[in-house]
Amino acid sequence: MIDGKRVLAVIPARGGSKRLPRKNLKWLLGKPLLVWTIQEALKSAYIDTLIVSTEDDEIEQLALSYVTHCLKRPKILAQDNSTINECLLHALNLYPGFDLAVVLQPTSPLRIAKDIDCGIELGFSISVGPDGKPNGAVYCVEVPFFLRYPYFGGQVFYMPAARSVDIDTEEDFLLAERFAEAT
Repeated sequence: MIDGKRVLAVIPARGGSKRLPRKNLKWLLGKPLLVWTIQEALKSAYIDTLIVSTEDDEIEQLALSYVTHCLKRPKILAQDNSTINECLLHALNLYPGFDLAVVLQPTSPLRIAKDIDCGIELGFSISVGPDGKPNGAVYCVEVPFFLRYPYFGGQVFYMPAARSVDIDTEEDFLLAERFAEAT
């Protein structure tokens, strides 16, 4: 909770990926990408409820070993062309009563709780890397606004390159591994 506002965190972790198969379960320095995100979200000073949204049984079992809320997403919302907007709307419809929602993609495993909390403190915000482009690490929305206008944007906040890797390919994974080993 922040300033009396309840905060929902959603980790969208689907099982399919064409460029890097099963990437949300891929091990990075001893733990799956999904676990990196869960562990940092649990350190947030503001998150009231953390859920993992997935259509995948293996991801669901892994998530439930760390969190108490796992939302089984319909397969239609877990396709290559499915958006995180659709995923978040699905979660918000099943978990009502929150004022802020933050989306944390498991493909950005190097973000830390401080980054998550920065986004929440700003409210309607999006994280960007040093190049000024969204890095996929933190998307925060004001729920009533998002329910009417489902898009991400708002204030931007910068994260260093070492925490801004968004893993889509094997090359991205190797870059994240190098940054993780250096910390």
